Amino acid sequence: MDDKLKQKLKNYVLWLLGRQEYSRRELTFKLQQKEASDEFIETLLNWCEEHNFINEQRYCEGFVRKHIFKGHGLKRIQSEAMGKGIDRSLLERVVEELEIDWFELAQEAYNKKYSTTPANLEYKDKAKRVRYLMYRGFSYEQIDFAMQAQ
Repeated sequence: MDDKLKQKLKNYVLWLLGRQEYSRRELTFKLQQKEASDEFIETLLNWCEEHNFINEQRYCEGFVRKHIFKGHGLKRIQSEAMGKGIDRSLLERVVEELEIDWFELAQEAYNKKYSTTPANLEYKDKAKRVRYLMYRGFSYEQIDFAMQAQ
């Protein structure tokens, strides 16, 4: 790879990071699409980490906060974090530090979607609501709590 291409790729990564946070894995994938060598990708991303342009802790915290704001439960957050290449132990530590009340979050997600509900739901309607909250990533206990609190 010539120096001009290396500088172009470096500028590309800095441009991406200027717009939003990325995980190391996401940037690796983007650089591979630009046909950068693995050796250059490693060097460039190490340089970015040294200058704190990439910070996995910061990325993970933002990722978790974004999903909490969207009303997603722990299971959904864990699933999507795997796809983004977030380390499982880092994710668990960040979730623990944020001290999230998953039961309250499940209730908020339920109330937001089903603000007006009849007292007696038919089985079909109840099952639909349970599936909705499961898709959002909540456990059975959290779903039960959310639906009982209504």
